[in-house]
Amino acid sequence: MNDAVSSKIATASTWWVQIRDKAFGPYSLEQMARFLAEGRVRPSTMVSTQPDGGWTEARRVTELRGMRTPQASNDAAIDGANLFVHAEIISGSWMSFMAALESMGVVCDLAPGLWLVRTKFSAGVLRNTLSQTLERGDRFVVIDATRDRLAWFNLGPETDVRIGKVWNGPVRAEPENA
Repeated sequence: MNDAVSSKIATASTWWVQIRDKAFGPYSLEQMARFLAEGRVRPSTMVSTQPDGGWTEARRVTELRGMRTPQASNDAAIDGANLFVHAEIISGSWMSFMAALESMGVVCDLAPGLWLVRTKFSAGVLRNTLSQTLERGDRFVVIDATRDRLAWFNLGPETDVRIGKVWNGPVRAEPENA
């Protein structure tokens, strides 16, 4: 990477991420920090200030080096966590999904499409790893019972809103039928 590209990237306010030769973005520096902390963007992930070129590894971009949120450091203190994964896989990617899941920790099959995983990884890291194995129409959710975290893939924007309202919403003091 030449010095002109380095200085342009170092002052960028929007970022693009390359996954499987496709450009995703634009993202703010704050979003990139969150993606790094969640494991969505790794040091070897290709990033750019443009959607069509100038790609470099995230580890080579001064602004992105060492970005971690307090949550990432708190998660690192946990030796192991219990995560539940529920998946609906319709694409035929079952074998690659299962291989990726089993590489993340000890897996216990609970029911069709439902597993308990004992792992050192966060829900976000599990989501990012598993999502790379899937195709259009496949979807899943990861519930971290140890850290009280939730991550999902391909559930749609309406579901994103509903999850946010329930996951962080108020708790009823009494049952409705009481």
